[in-house]
Amino acid sequence: MTRNWGRWGAEDERGCLNLIDEAATLRGLATAVRGESVSLGLPLGNGRGPAAALRPPVQHLFMRSGADYAAGLPERPGYGFADDLLILPCHGTTHLDALAHVWQDGLLYNGVSADTVTSRGAALSGIGTAGPIVTRGLFVDAAGPPGGATGPVPVGIVEQRLAAAGVRPLPGDALVVRTGWLRDWRAGASSPDAWPGLDMDCLDWLDEHGIALVGADNITVEVHPSSVAGSALPLHVALLRDRGMPLLELLDLERLALTGVVEFLLVVSPLNLAGGSGSPVAPVAVL
Repeated sequence: MTRNWGRWGAEDERGCLNLIDEAATLRGLATAVRGESVSLGLPLGNGRGPAAALRPPVQHLFMRSGADYAAGLPERPGYGFADDLLILPCHGTTHLDALAHVWQDGLLYNGVSADTVTSRGAALSGIGTAGPIVTRGLFVDAAGPPGGATGPVPVGIVEQRLAAAGVRPLPGDALVVRTGWLRDWRAGASSPDAWPGLDMDCLDWLDEHGIALVGADNITVEVHPSSVAGSALPLHVALLRDRGMPLLELLDLERLALTGVVEFLLVVSPLNLAGGSGSPVAPVAVL
C-alpha cells in the first residue's frame, strides 16, 4: 500500500499539491493557446444542484433589495444598494476536499490523529493550507450513452484516451474525468444509489505519473457502490488519507467536453478557510 506520509516532511499539510512546482505551472500555462476560458463550476441558487443527502440545499437570501425601496425605504444620499447572503455546505456544490476530510483507524494524512479535527475545525491539513492551484489539466471523457449509466471507469480508458491524443502525464498534472453522471442527473435519469466513477485500479497509474489531484463530474469522484467489501469510500481513503491527493467533486464538464481539448490550464482557488474540511470552488479551464 502506497503512503506519502513523511514524503514532504513530518509537518506537511499539502500532500500531492507539492508536486505542482514551477515547471508544472508553466506546462499548464503553455496549453492555453486559444485564449478561451471555460467555467467548470456548477451554478448556485436556492435548492439547486446535486449534493449528498446529508447536506442541506443552497440558500441565497437578500438582506437588501429593490423591494425595500419600493416599500418606502429612502435611498441613502446618491444611491440605493442590494446586499445578499449565501449559505451552503462546503461540500454541497463544486468543491475541493481538504486532506482533513477523511480518515481511517483514527488517522488522517501524514499520520495525524483525527482528534485534531474538532467542532472548531481541522488543526492540520484543513483547506486553508491548499492555496491556489495552477497546473495542467488532463481531460478524459469517459461518459457512456445517456441514461443513468453506473459502474467503474477503468484506468485502461484513462490510458487509452490520453494515448490517443498523444498526451503524456507528468508530475504535477491534474486528472479530470467526465463520467456522464451530471448529464444524467440533469435529465432526471441518474440513480440516487449508484453512479460511475474511478475504481481502485487507478491507484498505481496515479502514483506512477505523479498526478497532483483528481476531479470528476459526480459526488465522490470514485464509483459507488464501492467494489471493496466493507469500505464505502476506499478511493477517498487511499487518495486523501494515504497519498495526500485532493479531490475535486461535482465539476461541470459538459461545456469542456464540447471543446475537444485533452490538455488545458486548470485554475482552482479554494477559499482561505482556516480548518475547513473542504471549500466551494469555481474552477476555470483556460484553453
